[in-house]
Amino acid sequence: DDGIPDDYKPGQGVGVRGFGTMTLSEIFEYMYNHYGVVSPLEIQKLSRQLDQPWNPNDPIENLFKNIEDTALFAIVANKTFMDHSLITSGKCAIMGTNLFREEMREYN
Repeated sequence: DDGIPDDYKPGQGVGVRGFGTMTLSEIFEYMYNHYGVVSPLEIQKLSRQLDQPWNPNDPIENLFKNIEDTALFAIVANKTFMDHSLITSGKCAIMGTNLFREEMREYN
């Protein structure tokens, strides 16, 4: 153990999960086998998950992972989010902290 919390370590992305070498149909098969059929309640929960604020005491990687996981789960649910919707959700989660007002103004 190197003393670094897992949240701060790189390599939490899709490629590390082994998807980088899989075809699209293999990824869908993997997701279906692991997650099964997605109910309407789970789809609703999925949408709400994107609206959750980011806790600035947590690593920013947690926010990125939440967005990535939500996007992947949405594929299984056959409810894809547009990239701009995911980006907007991330921006709103950061803006909700009121910590980066000036930086967000410059970014927008």
